[in-house]
Amino acid sequence: MGRRTPAWHRIGQVFDEPITMSQAIRTAGIDFHIAKHPVVVQIDQGNSFDLVPTKNFAVVREPVPDDNEYRVLSMVGKEWTPIQAMDLGRMLDPITEKYPVETIGALGYGEKIFMTLDAGQSQICGEDHNLYFLVTDHRDGSGALQIAFTPVRVVCQNTLTAGLANAKISVRLTHTRNIESDTEWYIGLFNQMDSAKDEAIAVMNTLSTVTIDDKDVARVLQSAYPDASQPRRLTLAKDITADDVPKNVWTKLMGDKKELLEEYDKRVERIESIRAGATERYNAFNDEFSNLARTPWAIWQAVVETEDYRKGHTDSSTALFGARAEAKARAFATARKLVTG
Repeated sequence: MGRRTPAWHRIGQVFDEPITMSQAIRTAGIDFHIAKHPVVVQIDQGNSFDLVPTKNFAVVREPVPDDNEYRVLSMVGKEWTPIQAMDLGRMLDPITEKYPVETIGALGYGEKIFMTLDAGQSQICGEDHNLYFLVTDHRDGSGALQIAFTPVRVVCQNTLTAGLANAKISVRLTHTRNIESDTEWYIGLFNQMDSAKDEAIAVMNTLSTVTIDDKDVARVLQSAYPDASQPRRLTLAKDITADDVPKNVWTKLMGDKKELLEEYDKRVERIESIRAGATERYNAFNDEFSNLARTPWAIWQAVVETEDYRKGHTDSSTALFGARAEAKARAFATARKLVTG
């Protein structure tokens, strides 16, 4: 659900008037309850079953209007503690008077929920940006509840997800028994976050202050897109010779090796293709924005645009939460080092 215009994922509802976070959560239909239940193992004994307890727990989502089944979102340990979306909304309601709700939604069966708050507009490196606070929660055991600052470059709608943990603008709250009190405490700091937002913008502005060369460009691209890794079985088999194993095993090994080498070659080709695409975007940026050409800002923008718009995933959320966001963050960290040394 998004305010005024379709949300960044181009699905969902649109609302015109400011609403509280609790209202947005209910309207978007992400007010579903999640609970942690003990996991048992069912052992078939022929005419009966034995139930063996484990130390694991399942995070279960209740049925919702468009999916009338209980869904297991993840397996977690004893200490993992859920926080309900409506509890999070209640904490954020006072904040939305200053930072209006912009978008809100859930991914998958509800494994992740996200909320963005409008933090106004600003210029970064001389370009207009819309500013947002992004609140995300992972209910699948793979991540934490996170609050971060996320500018969007207006000219091309690039989402500038960056690793800014040291800018006092990002926090990760793990799902322990203190998750609710920790979250409430942190959200209470929102009123002082304008200064932290300004600090993050100042860091980004430094990216336009130096000129870089081709080696620097390659360094950023290498960090964003590391060399392809070999398939594990290929690595394990590299030192085995025909004398080490029976003939039939060696024959099978050679057939598998050929297949694995082909898979590795495809990985290498894919990484090289993405790097080439980012380089093309970098050159185009230099031509279009001569005042920012050949700067760390330019190569970071090239990576960001590549990750926001290249093909390969139907799930656009990875630009904010997943592998694409991580590539942006690695590129940002390296681009920043080109300024700070």
